[in-house]
Amino acid sequence: MESRNFIYAPRWVKVISLGVLTFALASSAIVSIYFIGKDDHQDWILIAMSLGQVAASGIVIAIVVFFSERDVNVSDLNRRSERLFLETFPKACLLIDSPMEGFSTCKFNKYRAGNVDKAYSESLTKIQISHSPGQIDAYYRITRPYGQTLTIRLQVNVGEVVVSYYIPAKDEDQKEQISSKLDWAFSRFLNESGFKGRWYFSTEAFDGNTYASIHLTKDFGSDFLENERKKLFMANDVAASTRGIMKDCQKHGIQTSYPTHDAA
Repeated sequence: MESRNFIYAPRWVKVISLGVLTFALASSAIVSIYFIGKDDHQDWILIAMSLGQVAASGIVIAIVVFFSERDVNVSDLNRRSERLFLETFPKACLLIDSPMEGFSTCKFNKYRAGNVDKAYSESLTKIQISHSPGQIDAYYRITRPYGQTLTIRLQVNVGEVVVSYYIPAKDEDQKEQISSKLDWAFSRFLNESGFKGRWYFSTEAFDGNTYASIHLTKDFGSDFLENERKKLFMANDVAASTRGIMKDCQKHGIQTSYPTHDAA
């Protein structure tokens, strides 16, 4: 896992380490004070003072190691953004309709991390990407089996993530109808995942057609691009929600793309 800290350590490790060092420092101070003036216990004072020096140094080093952060340069952030746009996110979307395997007796040598690549290659989902290097966003045209296609946009500005969905609509009235029918489909984003969203009607530059679009925004923190766990969570969460949204559109008879897109 990548982190901005010099050394990544779970919170419980930090608490226990600092607790033990603080206890050692306090104990050495108590022992030193207790034996002051007792000539026959000078060795105890020396031992306690040595332990106190080690504990105090350890506390300073632990604070620096646990809580200091590396400087992050712009080129490094751009590289991480490109990886998110062109690898992490589209790979998560490829698994929207991966083939289901039947039930079988568990064999541990069958389920290895490397087998995930096989799932990508056998995916039933088709992903098309529109992205210019250095831009803070990318468009994805996701096509499920039987030709259902949906265009979405992912924008990442350091820690702020915007996910946009584009549903064909001819006017404001149709936008209102679509947003009403898909209220439940997007409720997971808004009520459980902490996104804020708003619907719009506009002509989009990526193909010149009119759409009802919802733009969902969430701040994942300034370390988002450096934290592989956060990026994977976001990508998987959006991919899973996208599958549900496309199914809900199918259920309500909502067209998810224009005919030319379906043909593509």
